[in-house]
Amino acid sequence: MTKTALITGASSGIGRGIAHKFGKEGWEVTLIARRIENLESVAKEVEEAGGKAHIFATDLTKEGNPESAIDFGMEKMGQIGTLVNNAGMGRFEMVPDIKDESFQEQFQLNVWACMATVRSAVPHFKKNKGGQIINIGSIVGYLGISKGSIYSSTKWALRGLNESWREELYPDNIKVCYVGPGFVLTEFNGRKEGGTPEEQEWAMVPGDVAHAVYCVATQGPNSDIKEISIQVLDRS
Repeated sequence: MTKTALITGASSGIGRGIAHKFGKEGWEVTLIARRIENLESVAKEVEEAGGKAHIFATDLTKEGNPESAIDFGMEKMGQIGTLVNNAGMGRFEMVPDIKDESFQEQFQLNVWACMATVRSAVPHFKKNKGGQIINIGSIVGYLGISKGSIYSSTKWALRGLNESWREELYPDNIKVCYVGPGFVLTEFNGRKEGGTPEEQEWAMVPGDVAHAVYCVATQGPNSDIKEISIQVLDRS
């Protein structure tokens, strides 16, 4: 197992939690996001935890940038053992209020950017005779929610990519897994990082998702985890 990982959307929330976990376990990581100040902070935390970090600030929705991110990770780490596609966003609107730009920006980041990043990474994985791709989706990739029709559909689309890539890439020893968490305390959709006191009573934290991601990244050579659905304990 190569202890190197490239993590998108790594400047906060779930991506930051995943970076912390890999750093604590002594991995070398490349952190991708738009906000360089946040990336610098996360990189420092990773190295203080015992890992090694490189940062690359870019907007993955722009043509050519996913390829540049993968090339940067390869240049800095020599190879990428695990690719974590975590970058994502959500807009929540009733059907009559859905805006074309809302549709476009969600699919561009949640689906296209993920595809473009995987497309760029696969030749390197094949050259290295294997690798692990982990796509961070959502519990709404399994069910629809009011006001979330576009966001939910991007996560269903991501699951479709995940399924297709699993079939296409397994002969090359490239594993692909979809991780679908429920409510996690992050700044997603304009929320406050860390959540409200009420939310803290029942919601998950980024470390919960990071634990699942690390389990996938460190699975045995003869197993192939297809997907993990993570629910909050409180069903109310």
